[in-house]
Formats: sequence, C-alpha cells, structure tokens
Amino acid sequence: MLTFFFGQCRVEVKFSCFALLAFCCLFAGASSSAFLLLAVALHEFAHLLVLLLFRAPPKAVQLSALGCRVVLNPEHRLTYQKNTIVSLAGPFANLLFGGITSLLSGEIHVFAQANLALGMFHILPIEPLDGGLALRSFLNEVLDERKAGRITFFLSLSLLFPLAVLGFLILLETRYNFSLLLMSLYLMLYLVLKRNYLED
Repeated sequence: MLTFFFGQCRVEVKFSCFALLAFCCLFAGASSSAFLLLAVALHEFAHLLVLLLFRAPPKAVQLSALGCRVVLNPEHRLTYQKNTIVSLAGPFANLLFGGITSLLSGEIHVFAQANLALGMFHILPIEPLDGGLALRSFLNEVLDERKAGRITFFLSLSLLFPLAVLGFLILLETRYNFSLLLMSLYLMLYLVLKRNYLED
C-alpha cells in the first residue's frame, strides 16, 4: 500500500488499485484506460472540491479497486442536505464534462464516453453508488433513519435485478463483456451483507 499526506489528509493507494489499472490496460488498451482513469479522477475531485467548499476537509482518502472511500473528519459533520450535494457532485461533474467534450469535438469522444457512462451509472439511486447515497441522505432529512434505510435498500435491489439481467444478456451477446453483470452482483452482495451486519 502506498501512503502519503496531502496537507492533513492521509491518502492511501492500495495495490488492488494498480491491479485494476493493469487489468484495464490489458483488456481496454492504454489509451482508453487513461481516459477512464481521467474521468474517475475528475469524479472524485468533484466530491473533494465540494467538501472543501463546505469547509469539511476529509481525514483520509482510500483508493482501491472498489473505488474511492473518503473518511470524513468527525469534527466537521455535514447536514443531510450537504451530504446529498457532495454525493451528487461526482456524477454531475462527469455528465457536465462528457456533454461539453461531445459538443466541442462534434462526436462522442472516448473521454466523453467514459464520463457519460460513469456519470449515468453513479447517478442511479442504488446504494453505495452516489445516487443511492444522495437518496438516503435526502430521505434521512424527511424520515427517520431506519425507514430511510429500508426504502433505499429495497429500491436498490429492485433496480439491481433488471441491471443484472441486462448484464447477463450483454454477456451472451458479446461473449466477453461481463462488467455490468459483475458490478450488479457485487452491489447486490454489498447490500445484503451490509443489511445483515446492521441487523446483527
């Protein structure tokens, strides 16, 4: 694991992150992987920028193959409304840059594709994607946390089943593209394990 500090923020880059990058370069090519990595960096930077604008600098940032985990400083607690804005900042930044890149280039560039795909996927109201986290924060503001958690959980599962079916159909059609199916199954497993952990 590679560790360094950016001001008071501890940044941890786990080896699985480099393994994922190598996997992407192998199967998608170095050029496409570079654009995807740039889109991911833009996504995470948007989250961090909004946190800094809210004067809530993170305590730590952990990068792994499963994404970026931001550990908030308990001294700088955010309201549910601000948490919603922080969650939506990443996908909105991707959609904005994807749209701008498409308009300026006159075609759907690889960078635009990466941004649009990442933005549209993360805006889905599925926990732990940004859309799901935003939905839960919004519901926490108007309902009690237990009820908000149940609504988010069942909505997430109801959206993941058709996504998994679509991923399976894509795999059958292409014979190699299993990314959507794998991601759907991972998110289902995450939701079930998290719910079981919270109920224990």
